[in-house]
Amino acid sequence: MLGNTGGYAAKKRKKPVQKIPKPLRLDGIKSNPSKRHRDRLNGELDKLTSLLPFSEDVRARLDKLSVLRLSVGFLKVKSFFNATLQKSTSWLAERTAAFGGKTVPAIDGVAFSEGDLLLQALNGFVLVVTAEGYIFYASPTIQDYLGFHQLDVVHQSVFELIHMDDRAMFRSQLHFALNPTQADPEQCRSDMQSSSQISSNIVTYDPQLIPPENSSFLERSFCCRFRCLLDNSSGFLALNFQGRLKYLHGQNQLSADGTAAHSQLALFAIATPLADSFHPRDPEQDPHLPDQTQAGLLSNGHRYQRKGGSGIL
Repeated sequence: MLGNTGGYAAKKRKKPVQKIPKPLRLDGIKSNPSKRHRDRLNGELDKLTSLLPFSEDVRARLDKLSVLRLSVGFLKVKSFFNATLQKSTSWLAERTAAFGGKTVPAIDGVAFSEGDLLLQALNGFVLVVTAEGYIFYASPTIQDYLGFHQLDVVHQSVFELIHMDDRAMFRSQLHFALNPTQADPEQCRSDMQSSSQISSNIVTYDPQLIPPENSSFLERSFCCRFRCLLDNSSGFLALNFQGRLKYLHGQNQLSADGTAAHSQLALFAIATPLADSFHPRDPEQDPHLPDQTQAGLLSNGHRYQRKGGSGIL
């Protein structure tokens, strides 16, 4: 706007507004939303870590992803037992009555864990593998045989532990008909190179096609080589798996259309080492693993020799 003095129009300068500094927090530290969020997250993770059933020194070396992975794994196991025990109320009542109405077994006032005693007496470890190929549960005694701590394998792909030549065989054992895919053999062999591909290839099955849970078709007995940190020779330990396929209840899985999916089968097995337990007439390849081309490998009739020399049929 032109003035009376004939000058040119110019932008009117605004009166500078003095900035009022924000008051500091009582502790003298500036507010940082990102830091507050991280602190809350770390606090919740610390609480979650303290709930894991491990010793303090083991929990101290867990990273954040491991804490979340283990938490999911143990929650799935808890959900399974809750669903299973609801169907076995009579067994639970009989067990409680056997110990004088106490839920925790005790003799002469001294409480003990039946599960720990059974695991110590077992010549092997317990392993539960889902149809997708992930370890649903592994007993703590797996460390005594493979060198891996329980926290290293829970909710991880089982195929990362299996010898590459045995992955296809183990995968077939997870299928109720021992035939997980009808794919081209060359494609299957290429998939064996990646355990993640093997796990992703497993699909769910219609319950109408699966035999009854008590069917002998769901029993499993086979040998497989697992990665072993305690073996300096080959790095693998031959294991004999004895168990069966059972329904994994209480997982609350959803189907593709969003409806509740039927419980899927999982392998419940006891893994026992085969070291120093082989038949002298077996082919001279790997002394810890018989020839996989023989039909006896997947049957209970496989022959082997004990340390003392007595043969078993």
